[in-house]
Amino acid sequence: MKNMILMASISVCLMGCAKMNDKHDEFLARGETVYIGKVDSVQSFPGKERLLMKYWISDPRAKSITIYWGVNDSQSREIVVPVHEPSEELQVLFDGADALAEGSYTFHWVSFDRHGNKSMVFEKIAATYGALYQEKLLNRRILETIPDDAARQLTIRWAPGSSGEEVGIELQYTTTGGELKTNLYPSNLVTTLTLDDIDFTKGVTYRTLYIPEPAAIDTFYTETAKASIVKITNVARGKPIVSSDDLNATYPAEKAVDGQLGDASRWVSSATGSEHWIEIDLQGEYSINSYAFWNGSSNNYFNNPLASFKLQAWVNDAWIDAHASAVPNDGPFSADFPPVTTSKVRFVSPSQTRIYELEVYSKIVY
Repeated sequence: MKNMILMASISVCLMGCAKMNDKHDEFLARGETVYIGKVDSVQSFPGKERLLMKYWISDPRAKSITIYWGVNDSQSREIVVPVHEPSEELQVLFDGADALAEGSYTFHWVSFDRHGNKSMVFEKIAATYGALYQEKLLNRRILETIPDDAARQLTIRWAPGSSGEEVGIELQYTTTGGELKTNLYPSNLVTTLTLDDIDFTKGVTYRTLYIPEPAAIDTFYTETAKASIVKITNVARGKPIVSSDDLNATYPAEKAVDGQLGDASRWVSSATGSEHWIEIDLQGEYSINSYAFWNGSSNNYFNNPLASFKLQAWVNDAWIDAHASAVPNDGPFSADFPPVTTSKVRFVSPSQTRIYELEVYSKIVY
């Protein structure tokens, strides 16, 4: 009985060994699988529908690399590995015919030797940028432009940048000598800029520069915008002036346009009569659209309010009302009105008038 059990055990062992030998024979029939070294590392540098990739591969057996991407690695590009030092940086550029549409990609790198043996897969995720990215970019906002006509300077105050991807602002303007200048300012330095020797009539344009990633190889620009230059000038100050009447020689009309505020520097009309006015010769044609005045006495703008008043402009050999108010004024006053081109203005009031200063503004937008 014992001999029968022993014979059965030996038979089972022999059958198992036979099966193991079958698998071993199959392995030997296929031959040994040889793997070569995969790329050591890859860095990506995105651009506008293009991509630069730097890679390092130290296995000298690697003679070519196939890069796969897309759905189920449906797209590929084969590159030849040049003779190089193990630590040397190599590059591949996806551009031109190999350009990549804007998007995110997963790349699979497989290296091959001269016999077709391949490496394990090296995976690298990278992105490219294009119109969708550019459409989201905002031009830096201008808070204020301050023109200095006498010095031919323009000061621009800027709002903070809207994104950490903003890297600079490009400004273009024309000098008084007709030279077109283009200046580039880094974003971290842009708070207040002053442009010298500028021809305001030619305007100023600008655009904002962005890079989507610190390693990007392309810079993206916003659409070019025009900086609104607004020059506001008091065209009445110091100009020739006459009045309908003066209270006395202490308060003549010219004191209403001398640029000073104070009781000693006022025009005061007489206390009688139904209309009192001062007329200012602007000594040239101006487009005016606002004015301001300060009235009162005893250094108090709230004394002696005007019951009504108007500012008139000389147009086509006649006086027209640029602005009129029937509401009593008891303090400093200012108002805008539709632009009027004129060479003379007149301030009119039916009651006794005390004016510290009258200013008439020409506003020019370049």
